[in-house]
Amino acid sequence: MVGQQEYSWWAWGSPAYIYQATVQIDDRDTMAEVALGRANFVDDGENFYTAISILQVISAKGTENFSDTTLAVWRQGMTSLSMQITVISAFAYGRLMLNYWS
Repeated sequence: MVGQQEYSWWAWGSPAYIYQATVQIDDRDTMAEVALGRANFVDDGENFYTAISILQVISAKGTENFSDTTLAVWRQGMTSLSMQITVISAFAYGRLMLNYWS
């Protein structure tokens, strides 16, 4: 590994909110991983939902779209990554870690 970069976001939704972000990467061999670091309910009830996912990667392999459960991806020549945080009656903190191998 030759370097790392991290991004983080907060999302709040009552009743619901979807936050999407795209990060540009300089054509590097990259291991990308997303994770939720914190989730709390914000309404009076205890029913809440939080999720994080990688949605799309553009790399030497082309454009790939993923399901809402993809948490990590390794690609050579990655140039772009899009992720999403979904919250329903919740407050959540999510992060993206990029580990560079070129």
